[in-house]
Amino acid sequence: MKNLHDIWSRRLHKYTVEVQNYLKYIFTDHIAVVLLFALGAAGFAYSEWIQDIPSEFPGALLLAVVFGLLLAVSPPSTLLKEADSVYFLPLENKLDEFLKPALKWSFFSQLYLPIIVFIVSLPMVNALYGLPSSFLIGFPILLLLIKWWNVQTEFAFRRQGAGEGIWLDRLLRFLLVGLFVYFYVEEQLVIAVLVLFAIIFYGKWIARKAVGKPFAYEHFIGLEENRMLRFYQFANYFTDVPHLKGKIKARTWLNWIYRFIEPGLKNAHLYLVWRTFVRSDELFYLWVRLTAIIVVGAWFIPFQIGIVLFAGALAFATVIQIWQGLTHTQHFRMDNLFPLTQFSRQQAVRKLITLLQILQSIATAVVLLVIGEVITALLTLGVILAVSLFTVAVLKSKKN
Repeated sequence: MKNLHDIWSRRLHKYTVEVQNYLKYIFTDHIAVVLLFALGAAGFAYSEWIQDIPSEFPGALLLAVVFGLLLAVSPPSTLLKEADSVYFLPLENKLDEFLKPALKWSFFSQLYLPIIVFIVSLPMVNALYGLPSSFLIGFPILLLLIKWWNVQTEFAFRRQGAGEGIWLDRLLRFLLVGLFVYFYVEEQLVIAVLVLFAIIFYGKWIARKAVGKPFAYEHFIGLEENRMLRFYQFANYFTDVPHLKGKIKARTWLNWIYRFIEPGLKNAHLYLVWRTFVRSDELFYLWVRLTAIIVVGAWFIPFQIGIVLFAGALAFATVIQIWQGLTHTQHFRMDNLFPLTQFSRQQAVRKLITLLQILQSIATAVVLLVIGEVITALLTLGVILAVSLFTVAVLKSKKN
């Protein structure tokens, strides 16, 4: 048998290849356009907000909460598999050859969000506190070190107790990291240093408790399986994941919707499409989630052009993903038993998406009307409908 370090290297290579294969279906040209509009609208709104930011805005508290969450939640990515609990058991005294590179991978794979948040926060920090060299140089270095400490501490805590009480551990680390960030940004360095000593002490204490404990194979294998399941569920919004079974729920409380579909052969596809959408967790919650994001964005984005661009981009994303989910599925459908060749399933999907987007546009417009933005409400309603109908027309033409 090869050494465990080589096994890790091969497993990491296989994992990265698999992730890249799915990412090329996720970050397509369509999603790039959505991200471009969404980031542009968010960047414009953020820059305008920074110019008028009130001096009493709790920027340090906001950064403490955000960085506390991003750094405290540091689950290890071990890439362990179910069979490892048997085959690795005789090699447990050499398991560090596998776990040390796994922890390094966990650290580097979780850095992108803290780095992005740090870069985005610079204009706000400059407007409120200025940008001394201690913040530009010392703060990011300390954040990297604290992130590494969190990865090591969470792994040690999970190892010594098989993950039991992990949320209590995370809460404590969130408070410690949040306090450090708050006092550092507020330039109360003495208190920040004292908190930093408490952080180091807690990590050493947890690491000492983990010494000599048997490795909790079942816990770490389950953690890895759940992590991959979440990735596959996310990828399944964009392309079919063969080994992922979608969840189906009856949702009998929505059965009244089917009463509006007239019986007959010409509406058979429409009935099946509606049932597929309502009962599928992926599609149903996708629409609910994106609609909620648009509504929240319309409530909080303070600029008309930002709201319109944001709503249009997410309406585009909604249509793309629902269309693909209902027309590209490879699962068995009832109409395969009784082919309705003279009627179009695509036409039924188009009707469904049109009605869903009308509901989405109305929900957004109602929120804007509540806050007194009548013109913005009309513009947003029109943009969501126009983008949705145009996108469906383009997709239908390509399909044909």
